[in-house]
Amino acid sequence: DYNPPIGYGNGSLDQARYEWLISELDQGQAEGKLMIIASHVPIGVQPFGSGKLGSWGPESYMQDTDTNGSIAATNTLIATLHKYPNFILWLAGHMHYNQVTPFPSLDPNHPEQGFWQVMTPSLRDFPQQFRTFDIVRNTDNTISIIITDVDPAVRKGSPAAWSRFYAVAAMQLYKTPAPYPPACVYNAELIKQLSPEMQTKIQHYGKRITPVRVSP
Repeated sequence: DYNPPIGYGNGSLDQARYEWLISELDQGQAEGKLMIIASHVPIGVQPFGSGKLGSWGPESYMQDTDTNGSIAATNTLIATLHKYPNFILWLAGHMHYNQVTPFPSLDPNHPEQGFWQVMTPSLRDFPQQFRTFDIVRNTDNTISIIITDVDPAVRKGSPAAWSRFYAVAAMQLYKTPAPYPPACVYNAELIKQLSPEMQTKIQHYGKRITPVRVSP
């Protein structure tokens, strides 16, 4: 068991969980299914104590063996995920950021090995948003992941309204940083290239639409 020091918010994957994750990815790939991973902690951000909290870089909250006994260092984990062309999306929270990050394939001949990460904000923070997700097939048999920010209707005097009040007050009093400017509130269409096998499999699914954004 990994017992982090007090105040240490970094996540990790131990051997058992890592092997379980790989077995799930192997099974999904073998069965021709598109796959999504949902976790509390994101990948691809600087580690706790780096002084660059929230900036995208080569390290992440998923720490490596040398620091806490986890077997899944970020670079190892990302390299592993790139081996599964049917893996399309990593969903995470933890940092309360409203942010989208591409993890493009490292092989230009196999763009289907890229995937996206979408981080969701928190309802306890201003501007009190959550995301919805729609996945659709495009005319070229890519898929689009359509992410939409939703502002919930809040009745005056309700617990949700008080939560919003305290969120605004905390931002003003403690100068909480970055994830809240308008530039961090956006909807998006994320394009994912599929393998030839998956393109063939989905070519008659649903109604196709025309993509308008670039793939990771």
